Amino acid sequence: MGVARLGAVGTSSRKCFVEDDVTVSLFRRSLAEGVGTAMLMIAVVGSGLHVGSSELSSAMAISGSLIGLMLAFGAVSGGHFNPTITLMQWLSGQRTLDCAVWYIASQIAGALSGALVSAFVFGVPPGRPGFDSPTVSSLASEGVASFGLMTVVFCCSRSTNKLAGPFAVGLWLLAAILSTPTGSIANPAVAISLFATPASASVVAVSLFVVVQIIGGSLAALTASTIYPDGG
Repeated sequence: MGVARLGAVGTSSRKCFVEDDVTVSLFRRSLAEGVGTAMLMIAVVGSGLHVGSSELSSAMAISGSLIGLMLAFGAVSGGHFNPTITLMQWLSGQRTLDCAVWYIASQIAGALSGALVSAFVFGVPPGRPGFDSPTVSSLASEGVASFGLMTVVFCCSRSTNKLAGPFAVGLWLLAAILSTPTGSIANPAVAISLFATPASASVVAVSLFVVVQIIGGSLAALTASTIYPDGG
């Protein structure tokens, strides 16, 4: 599992998005990521389907659930629930390839499962996928939202303790959901799981969203490493 390589970061329990004990089995850590992402997606989809929901109530439900999930699972897995975080950690040498693959697969599977559970609970079948092209503004929205979210994530991982980080991330997400046209999806796993939601998702749009989300996350990682060159 590449404990030594991950341990260079993981030995400091104050770090956000890094598990407390890197010797915990990869299965347990990946399970935490899968379950956490599924629960996050239940909040995402369910808050939109609930009778009487509003943009504000949905934003509060999603951001609040993310804070709770990061606090609940962060000690075991780091509490990513987002492939961009895992991918950037791998690219920076903080996480091994096998760990990154397990995490990302678990996150995507968890998001799809959470979307299906919400559709079942509300008695609404998943929509049929389409092939409409996204607007330039929607792509820009996702790029900006992803850059903002990941900048907060990576700066928190370098500048504050892991108990404060979830609240900073959740508060930014609350603002971003209300401030961007796409509602700040900013998560490749969530974007892919849109195919399992009652809303009709476009194959082209989702594919391009994932691309711009990763680009935004890459720019955020570069920004964080420039602002905090010593790692915090």
